[in-house]
Amino acid sequence: MFSPELYYFNVFRILGDLSHTVSKCILIWAIHANRSAEGVSLITQILYAIVFCSRYLDLFWVKPSYMPWNFVLKLFYIGSSFYIILLMTRVYARTREREKAWKFGSFCLGGSLVAAPLVLLIFKKWHHYDFHTVMWTLSEILESVCVLPQLILLRQTSVPTVIDSFYLVTLGSYRAFYILNWLVRYFGAEHYFEPIAIIFGTVQTALYLDFAWVYWSRQRVKLRNGGVVDSEDLSRGWLVSRLAPRTDTEEEEQAAPLSGSDSGAQGSTRWGGTWGARGISVSADEDPAENA
Repeated sequence: MFSPELYYFNVFRILGDLSHTVSKCILIWAIHANRSAEGVSLITQILYAIVFCSRYLDLFWVKPSYMPWNFVLKLFYIGSSFYIILLMTRVYARTREREKAWKFGSFCLGGSLVAAPLVLLIFKKWHHYDFHTVMWTLSEILESVCVLPQLILLRQTSVPTVIDSFYLVTLGSYRAFYILNWLVRYFGAEHYFEPIAIIFGTVQTALYLDFAWVYWSRQRVKLRNGGVVDSEDLSRGWLVSRLAPRTDTEEEEQAAPLSGSDSGAQGSTRWGGTWGARGISVSADEDPAENA
């Protein structure tokens, strides 16, 4: 599975890697520029870190000279993921996510752990059934769903976020370019076909396309160098609304936003919305009253 011929390069592979890299840079820049991680899901970022650590175990035994492009990008994806987590937990204020969101993220991780050996058994039988391959399969499955906590958070928060359209486009297009890369390799001289990567890559791209439709067709926009989706607009998405349907509690909270009169919200009013102490959005908390 990890022989040299699998690292076949074409324009779509390169564009996919560059798009993924740019999305990371945009998010890091946006957090620093706004001095806030408001609206960025810590759960999703943790899941991304797990994805890259489990996928790139070959860093321990593959020489950097074997494929310098891959080596540099692998280190960047792992390092940038942990750097974003550091910014969100130690440097800047972030949105506090509901306990339900953490449970959902745990289900994504647990489900991927259970599904990885089963999926590998279905598509690979007993061939190449080693720890490295199981972890690679885990990363493919987990990456296809780890964006869901981010989409749920955007539905719950009612204040502007640091996420903008540039980040969403670059992050969403990276897997789309990879699908084109797989098609080129399949119909080319290589005849490369990796069903696991293609299936879960398609699932991931479908989620991004569904969210993109909601994003561009939204009815109301809150801007801060970009835009976010309102909860009513997100419910219009076909995939997202079925994977994470709105509850009666969320509808009541959306209908009765907080007043934002807490003293801790002072100093953050230039962005508008309801902010809690240290600039944390209390609209996405399980119990907003505790942040007064």
